Amino acid sequence: MRNAVPLSALPIEEVFGPLRQALASHNQIILQAPTGAGKSTALPLAMLQWPEIGGRILLLEPRRIAARAIARYLAAQLGESVGQTVGLRVRGETRVSPQTRLEIVTEGVLTRQIQGDPELAGVALVLFDEVHERHLATDLSLALALEVQGGLREDLTLMLMSATLEGQQFERCLTEAAKISSEGRSYPVSLEYQPVPHGEPWVNHTVAQIRRQLNRREGNILAFLPGQGEIRRVQEQLQEGLPARVRLCPLYGQLSPKEQDEAIAAPPAGWRKVVLATNIAESSLTIDGISVVVDAGWQRQARCNLRNGLTRLETVRISQGAAAQRSGRAGRLMAGHGVRLWSEAMQQGLAQSDTPEILGADLTQLALELAAWGCREADELSWLNDPPAAAMARAWSLLQQLELVDGSHKLTPLGRQVHRLGSDPRLGHMLLKAAELERGLGVPGLQSLACELAALLEEADPLRGRRPGVDIELRLGRLSGPARQQAQKWRSQLGCADAVASGEFAGLLLALAYPDRIAQARGRDGRYQLSGGSGAALPADDPWQGRGELLVAAQLSERQGQGDALIHLAARVELSRLAGALPYLFETRRAQHLDGKSGELVAENRQMLGCLTLARTPLTDISDEDYRQALLEAVRRQGLSLLPWSDAVDQWRLRLAHGRRLCPDLGWPDLSDPALLAGLESWLGPYLDGFKRVAQLKSLDLKGILQAQLDWSLQQQLDELLPTHWQAPTGSRLKLCYHPGGVKLAVRVQEMYGEAATPRLARGQLPLTLELLSPAHRPLQVTEDLAAFWQGAWNEVKKEMKGRYPKHLWPDDPANTQATRVTKKRMQQK
Repeated sequence: MRNAVPLSALPIEEVFGPLRQALASHNQIILQAPTGAGKSTALPLAMLQWPEIGGRILLLEPRRIAARAIARYLAAQLGESVGQTVGLRVRGETRVSPQTRLEIVTEGVLTRQIQGDPELAGVALVLFDEVHERHLATDLSLALALEVQGGLREDLTLMLMSATLEGQQFERCLTEAAKISSEGRSYPVSLEYQPVPHGEPWVNHTVAQIRRQLNRREGNILAFLPGQGEIRRVQEQLQEGLPARVRLCPLYGQLSPKEQDEAIAAPPAGWRKVVLATNIAESSLTIDGISVVVDAGWQRQARCNLRNGLTRLETVRISQGAAAQRSGRAGRLMAGHGVRLWSEAMQQGLAQSDTPEILGADLTQLALELAAWGCREADELSWLNDPPAAAMARAWSLLQQLELVDGSHKLTPLGRQVHRLGSDPRLGHMLLKAAELERGLGVPGLQSLACELAALLEEADPLRGRRPGVDIELRLGRLSGPARQQAQKWRSQLGCADAVASGEFAGLLLALAYPDRIAQARGRDGRYQLSGGSGAALPADDPWQGRGELLVAAQLSERQGQGDALIHLAARVELSRLAGALPYLFETRRAQHLDGKSGELVAENRQMLGCLTLARTPLTDISDEDYRQALLEAVRRQGLSLLPWSDAVDQWRLRLAHGRRLCPDLGWPDLSDPALLAGLESWLGPYLDGFKRVAQLKSLDLKGILQAQLDWSLQQQLDELLPTHWQAPTGSRLKLCYHPGGVKLAVRVQEMYGEAATPRLARGQLPLTLELLSPAHRPLQVTEDLAAFWQGAWNEVKKEMKGRYPKHLWPDDPANTQATRVTKKRMQQK
């Protein structure tokens, strides 16, 4: 290896000593180093010469653009090209050699490396850069690396590198990690707040602020925007009247490497540039010459709807941590200036850090990786944040539907093949099943067509921004760049010919990947019902509007505030062709319902495609079971309000809910509204014998039915821990009133004499909220702290009550006075 070209002194060098000491004694390290400290550049180069590291180093970068830029930069510092000492592995590009000692990899690539070689042979150190961004793939690769370290390679060192530790919980997984901090070095960045004026579109305000900075300051400008659409709009507005020798450079993930490099590189001599970027530019990248940052304060955040599996891209406010990262870009190489397009008051209200992606993402790919690793459940690994149970359940269910895992979450032979392909699980299922279709239908080139479809869906839309409509057939044959390379890669892996079948089969193939997104028109207004149960709609100006054809929606997204998802890419499919080629998608189902007007039972056989009803045939052999199912369906549709609820039933359920919350070890059943609706068949169905109309439901003994869900022992525990009444010191049996937040007791204050503290239920965990009453049962005080009341407010209450109710006892020390229900005279008589 050539000697490295000396870097100018960077702050990270101050912690080289402590880092080397930590490497000698720890296999887990957490390094906090601000933006610009040199943790992604100077540190990896220095580590190549440290004797404490006796093997290869893997440097994980969350984004491909940063990985490429860092690899080129580090190789140049050594006077080499990428692929020699410094290597690169990103999706679609691998440049390594036997002499490579430092590999820059992206998240998904690291996961594949661990899956392919669980011992990570020859690797001494894995550096997780920018881990505070908390990408899903980073969390997964870290969980796998910790498993490798704990079970196979104690000598493997893992180092988490983050610009900030605020709001993070790295110690949850790295309990014995050495912590080292670098002060960092950044030039001063002045800040100004320019909130969007009321009524002005924020995009227009962003353009105005960029123009203002171009006129007022020298240097290059970096503007942060949430997505490609906003970048295009800002770019179009800035083009009008753009000053001479100013270049506009968009920067986002879907651009070609050449376009991304142009945004990062310094502009030609005598020129300035304005970089319009998504949050891809928040960290890792150093964009030459940036001295001003204009931050719109928004970002795109993906949220998976667990009901239908669709992902909604929400435009949300950034966090305080992200805002600091963004403004810091202006101070990487020189003194700079930051413009925030929100108020200082709003700044204080921003979340401290961004929500980890694992808490809101679709976890299907993660579940497939877990199955490939041999995990049956996510909790077998250590996570920075546990994957949500509901999202994991949906992911496992989809993998089973695609035949990629079995009922115990074990990878099937088909699942193993899909995992080896490295594709999205849905698209992998399509790629492999297409070969069966090709043989069964006798249509050459179907699998090759599937390769084009999968590449098109995983890479950028070749017609993006040209408004051609959602028809995916228009894109076939137009693949270029990474998409064309990916399609060819899959053809090579699958061993299929280059000849491609007609695009008319696209819908049939897509049904293999998206059996839950087959769309049936709900009229002529472009609205559709999906086989998975949710709704979707075509864009208002789409050429397919009003045609009512059966579609398969390959790409769609939920929209905030609207019920139907918006279809982005789809293909037509003929029902007869679908039924002939994929008959397993169809079933005949017996269905019943009660007519809303007549109340009469309607029973029929329905030909179903998922949740879509394709045909109905009336039935005449109506049975008691048909009536039972129709009544259960009525409750599902119209709600539990059809049942005879009463205050007694409500109070019993509230007591049970408090029992589940406060004493979960006793194993109480869940009788909340969602649980009751989900389990109608088991708890309500047996009591509907002979019932034929909805009105008859009002005659049910609902309390008895619900109490039957508890065995005798649990019923006794409920009465003991959370009783219906409380016995006062006077012997009065007073009713307790439960509510979602606790329990209230209305009691005359004289009957609480002698009680030094607030009575408590449920093993002392639930204090009574005491509504203390006058002798005339009028409220005097509400308290959960009786002791504090006796010592404080009681003196004022006592003075007032003595004048109003002189015949009653108002002692100075009520906590040590005998309780009473009567006047002083009656007390003396007794």
